[in-house]
Amino acid sequence: MEDIDYIEQEIRADAENCGYVLKEENVKKIARAKNMLFGKDNWRRCPCDGSNEERYCGSPLCKQDIEEKGICHCNLHCRG
Repeated sequence: MEDIDYIEQEIRADAENCGYVLKEENVKKIARAKNMLFGKDNWRRCPCDGSNEERYCGSPLCKQDIEEKGICHCNLHCRG
């Protein structure tokens, strides 16, 4: 399995587990960015705010964005 495909699979599983829906047009783009910047072992890190260790997929900060704004910082996860 390609690393990008692995990351995309993990993004989809994470969204389902959290009860979020994905902005489909951004899934592959974000998976590619995550792979390029961090690799598959650190796929949760945020490619839009990579220097902020408090912001990653599933973090309290991202969950707060989704609850307050309806979408995460990367425009990937949306409220279900």
